[in-house]
Amino acid sequence: MTTYLIKIILCSALFVIVYKVLLEKEKMHRFNRFYLLASLTFSFLVPFITFTQYVQPLPLIENAITNPVLLSNYTSPKQTIEGSNTNYQLLVILTIYVTITTLLFFRFVINLKKVLQKTWTNSSIPFRNSKIILIDQSITPHSFLGYIFINVEDYRSGNIEKEVLLHELAHVQQKHSLDIIFVEILQILFWFNPFVFLYRKALLLNHEFLADEAVTNKYTDVSAYQILLLEKASRQTSSFITSQFNYSITKKRLLMITKTKSFRNALCKQLAVIPVLGIALFFFSTKTIAQDAANVAKPKQNEVQPTKDGITIGQLSEYDNIVNKTKNENGLPVVSKLSEADGNRLEKLFLLMNKEQQARQVVIFMHALPPLPTSIPTKGQIESWKNSKLYGVWINDKRVSNTELNSYTNTDFAQLFVSKLATNAVNYGKHYYQVDLMTTDYYATYYKQTMESKKKYYMAIRMKKK
Repeated sequence: MTTYLIKIILCSALFVIVYKVLLEKEKMHRFNRFYLLASLTFSFLVPFITFTQYVQPLPLIENAITNPVLLSNYTSPKQTIEGSNTNYQLLVILTIYVTITTLLFFRFVINLKKVLQKTWTNSSIPFRNSKIILIDQSITPHSFLGYIFINVEDYRSGNIEKEVLLHELAHVQQKHSLDIIFVEILQILFWFNPFVFLYRKALLLNHEFLADEAVTNKYTDVSAYQILLLEKASRQTSSFITSQFNYSITKKRLLMITKTKSFRNALCKQLAVIPVLGIALFFFSTKTIAQDAANVAKPKQNEVQPTKDGITIGQLSEYDNIVNKTKNENGLPVVSKLSEADGNRLEKLFLLMNKEQQARQVVIFMHALPPLPTSIPTKGQIESWKNSKLYGVWINDKRVSNTELNSYTNTDFAQLFVSKLATNAVNYGKHYYQVDLMTTDYYATYYKQTMESKKKYYMAIRMKKK
């Protein structure tokens, strides 16, 4: 989640800076409006865009409970269990976020209600597919959704200039209020991202450019219109969610009215947005490394050669009784509960079974394997294994948090093994692949112990009976 939030902040920063430097000064207001809305939306979506790189597949074990159980002494490797201690720091941050978000939400609802209430409690006049709301208060003309709010006395006395009405009508017809509502909602949810505020300011100024353009396209007396803007500049009283006639009377806006459009400059700057989009995709999208399951070579089963005649029914019952003594609440054997004598007895009975009898067993014996060969992961694989939704990570036979990989480089490991969880595995759904890693020191110890072991067979657990 933290990575996602950082990405959206940095991505929105990139896009809004490009707008301020490259696009805002050009008279291409419709394109700029589209750019602001699209880039803001894209900033929140780009971390979810995933590019998958397929690498040489690793050996894959299926039907495993967790990691392959290699038990030379009939004991399971120790595993650490992730703590369930309350994360108070996260709780405090979450409380602050919810509190501020709730306050901003109620502020937005109250302002929205105030504006809409004016449409319910005051008289209205139809005006070119919109409605003029006559307000008995000293206000500056402003608009919201399909409504234009005007002082009733100014309207009846004819003191509302036609340029003012056309300006507010442009806001209504171009549906600028929807842009404002969209940005307000994002501000409520992502108030900690300062660049959303810059987006809002840029978008509101763009709305004024568009409305000014609608007026000057119809009325050619630009100087008179500029004077009118300055006359209205001191009467700002409307709500922050409305479009108002005199919003941000700045030097930029006054100069934009008289600026001529350069088609060549506009086209070049619009095309310049394309590489910016590519940069955002490269740096802020999610990259994963996956294995092609279709090409994963399954390891050869080092099965014990069965006998022809097999064992008696009584011996099979004895085998089952020993296994049943170790079963947990999930009905799975826990071989660490086996005594050495029971383990030796199971091994002896298993070696005497025929092929059909061996195939029906959950606890099985296999020929001892040589030490696993060294295999060093790539940096890309280490990075992809940090995804806790896809991978569970074991280091030196201990379950660890995926973030633990931040403390390692790829050369710290001498052996890796990836196993795919069966659908009925305990952790299936929490993650789908298990990564077993050995550090260089741990591998050296493992290699030495394996080579010194005189045991001919090892015990394993098969998830499904054949």
